[in-house]
Amino acid sequence: MKHKRLVLWLFGIFFVMFGTTMVFVSKGEAASDKAIKLSFSNIFPRAHLQSELNQLFCDEIAKRTNGRVEITLYPAGTLTSAPKNFEGVVKGLSDIGMSCPLYVAGRFPVSEIFEMPSNIDSGWVTSKVYNDLHNKFDLEEYKDVHVLYMHGPGRNVLSTRSVPIRKLSDMKGLVLRASGGATSTITAFGATPRALPMGDAYAALSKGVVEGQFAVPETLKGWKHGDVVKYVTIPPVSTSSCQYVVINKKKWDSLPPDIQKIFNEVSANFPDYHGYVWEYYDKIGLEYFQSLPGREIIVLPNDQRAEWEAAVAPVIDKYIKDKTAMGLPAKAMLDYFNERVEYWTTKKPSIDISVQWVEKNLLTK
Repeated sequence: MKHKRLVLWLFGIFFVMFGTTMVFVSKGEAASDKAIKLSFSNIFPRAHLQSELNQLFCDEIAKRTNGRVEITLYPAGTLTSAPKNFEGVVKGLSDIGMSCPLYVAGRFPVSEIFEMPSNIDSGWVTSKVYNDLHNKFDLEEYKDVHVLYMHGPGRNVLSTRSVPIRKLSDMKGLVLRASGGATSTITAFGATPRALPMGDAYAALSKGVVEGQFAVPETLKGWKHGDVVKYVTIPPVSTSSCQYVVINKKKWDSLPPDIQKIFNEVSANFPDYHGYVWEYYDKIGLEYFQSLPGREIIVLPNDQRAEWEAAVAPVIDKYIKDKTAMGLPAKAMLDYFNERVEYWTTKKPSIDISVQWVEKNLLTK
């Protein structure tokens, strides 16, 4: 009898322990099955193709992780504004962010290199060069986040209302809208820069507050600036800009290794995709401008290059001096930047390839 009671007692203990273990296993399995939910803040309107690309990124991550990761896109600064986008990621207001680092003056000293005069003429090239630059120098300005990938537009062009720019001296005395570091280049060209938000540019151009602007060709259609300017000049040297896509560092570190691997694999393709979109927008911007009556595109001949380069040389020298004083290897970075621009320019796809990719992957949805 005593033996029977002992067996029952031991069985009871085993049942309690086994049952408890099963509860914990069940809860653990439930927790592992729960999707990881992330937020993605960007600066573009939802209808913009750059936002479409962000959504494609979200969808691809969900697909590759079999739904283990769900990313909700918040476009047009609805979660964090353009100037606050980066710090929003750092502080966890959003998990992922995409914006232009140059909205925060002085915060990204190396990234400012894209606002220096260069030979960049393609958003695809910008995207390739920016990732190379970060990978080569492990940019300190991004130490507070994990970088997923980088991209950016092609060259700025000069668009004017009534004064055609056919040579450098035609710039003298003009008041042109420009932003960020590009204002230094406009000054070096002999014009007077006027800093205005893009949203105010159309009114300023239409009312003659400024004679023209220094911006990417996309604005000719996207912002309807082609309606109020008659000339577009493509100078021998110009400036560009750049964009980051980053994730909160703690959030990144918390992701399982296999999911991190998927993020890295997906991210590797997106500099090319954004480059295709930038190229597409430049093409349709110029085509829209040309479709309007009385418009002219002026491509300055290469024999003017030396004069334009000499005009902006002090801008580049000042960048090197200022960034070297900050402890950065500015000369080495600029040399590498220019070498990468030259390299990727020889590799860039035709504009037709960019357009075909956009039409197949973004415009058929």
